[in-house]
Amino acid sequence: MDTGKITAQGAHGGDILSMARRLGCAVSDLVDLSSNLTPLGMPPGLREALCERLHEISFLPETDSETLVGIFARKYGCTSQQVLAGNGTTEFIYAVPNSVSCRRALIVAPTYADYQPASNWAGLDTAFFNLRPDEDFALDYNRLSASLTGGELVFLCNPNNPTGRVVPSRELLEFILAHPASEFLVDESYLPFVNEPSLAGLPLPANLFLLCSSSKIYGIPGLRLGFLVANEEKMARFAARRKPWGVNRMAQVAGEFLLEHGDGYVQSVREFLAKTQPEFVARLNALPGVRVIPGAANFILCRLNGLMTAARLREAMLEQRIMIRDCSNFIGLDGHYFRVSLQAPDRNERCLAALAASLEEKA
Repeated sequence: MDTGKITAQGAHGGDILSMARRLGCAVSDLVDLSSNLTPLGMPPGLREALCERLHEISFLPETDSETLVGIFARKYGCTSQQVLAGNGTTEFIYAVPNSVSCRRALIVAPTYADYQPASNWAGLDTAFFNLRPDEDFALDYNRLSASLTGGELVFLCNPNNPTGRVVPSRELLEFILAHPASEFLVDESYLPFVNEPSLAGLPLPANLFLLCSSSKIYGIPGLRLGFLVANEEKMARFAARRKPWGVNRMAQVAGEFLLEHGDGYVQSVREFLAKTQPEFVARLNALPGVRVIPGAANFILCRLNGLMTAARLREAMLEQRIMIRDCSNFIGLDGHYFRVSLQAPDRNERCLAALAASLEEKA
């Protein structure tokens, strides 16, 4: 385990607006492979649904997103009392550590950066359970189990960002049930990209908080919409301390539309990834000095061998107006890791060509 520190500020990919200002170009000039959004763009019908109900911003949104929560609960087979809608999953990442009686946080790393500052701000002692590079960052349940003493809040991202590794939901549920003295926060932000059931549709253990995101799979991070799922007793205590109107009206409208009409779109994304990812990964692996870490998500973690660093490669790619994610600020990764997300075929081709040129030039 490790106790390294990182702040949330500057720890994310996908800041395309700031990058366009820095480079003095239009957003449309940039190809953003640093964020992990759907490669298929906005789901059909969503823009029209938002436009049709735009007038609804002239009155308050539902206080607790009652309609949206009800649709989510019916879709996943849980109860409305087990679900909260929020201003993105980030709201809950920062709220949950303040709601538990744990003494410390244990973060399975490398992973999403915000888990650490959220734990620190809640006054928890924070440690890292580092996945091993020589095991391609696979989760070792036995080793993790030996690290649990009880009284900790364990952060797990499934599929994990940035490694793309996924563990079967039922295996994860069994592990959580086997460790009732520990609390678990499981982040399923990227689960819709893979063919794996959500824990929201399975019996909810008393020691589980579950995060479900709309941002990544539907490509709407600017609307800020996420869900927290937990058993009714836990959620009642948590909900009692929440402010009203936590979700804006347009996010509520979008969420209702997507939960009711988005399944076909999600399936299209999965089919696109199944068709596109194998060749893209093979061609990445064939680039000189690049090794792909095996994963199943819509993004791909790579390691550079030799003298080239991810920071140098990122700057070289920016010269060609392509954004990749330098992963050197992830706890558990060194300066040779970078991440790219799958995009439309023409963008994937442009990325591969630019990577090849940058690696040859900077070698």
